[in-house]
Amino acid sequence: MASDYSLIQKPLSELIADEIKQWIWNKDLDYGERLLETDLAEKFDVSRSTIREALKILEGEELIISKARKGTYVATFTEKDLIEINELRTLLEARAFLQALPKLEDKHFDDLEAIIERMKQGVKRKDWNELFNLDMTFHRYLMDLSDNSRILKIYDSLQVQIRTALMHLDEYYSSFDAFYQEHKELLDILKTKDADKVKESIINHIGYVEEKLLGSI
Repeated sequence: MASDYSLIQKPLSELIADEIKQWIWNKDLDYGERLLETDLAEKFDVSRSTIREALKILEGEELIISKARKGTYVATFTEKDLIEINELRTLLEARAFLQALPKLEDKHFDDLEAIIERMKQGVKRKDWNELFNLDMTFHRYLMDLSDNSRILKIYDSLQVQIRTALMHLDEYYSSFDAFYQEHKELLDILKTKDADKVKESIINHIGYVEEKLLGSI
């Protein structure tokens, strides 16, 4: 009930920004596609000022770019962008995972197992969008356990870009099951609580993602 109430209290511009974000992640909007305020205002049946507020939110998350006298477009990630995103992601997650490691208890592993199980169901449904969302849930759960507020603040600013970069990764995984197995193996290594193995695993995990993302350009 509380979550429903918070959703109702969310400003309309944020709800619209979230919806446009889902369009991008679902590939209903592609990189470089133009966004027209008038079309969006008509589609959502709101004022153009509300649409401008929503677009400003997305611009702050670097999902869209506004070009003077040219219009507003879905951002295109260059090779340099993807390399920078993954370099920063590797630094943040490797450090945060190691900080979280001593705090991991049975209840935390149960929660992580539940996420992995949901991934398994997503594999059966062949739903890449769900799998990528669960990927972010899995990693964010461990980030939160680090209890490092500054790392989390930087990670928050990067999280939407990470999720957006993943949207074309589906074409480069050999199978749905390979994606699931990769995360299951990561969890198994976390259970060893071996810091060196965990650090190596997360670096390799993100490195694999970076390799595939760069291949998608």
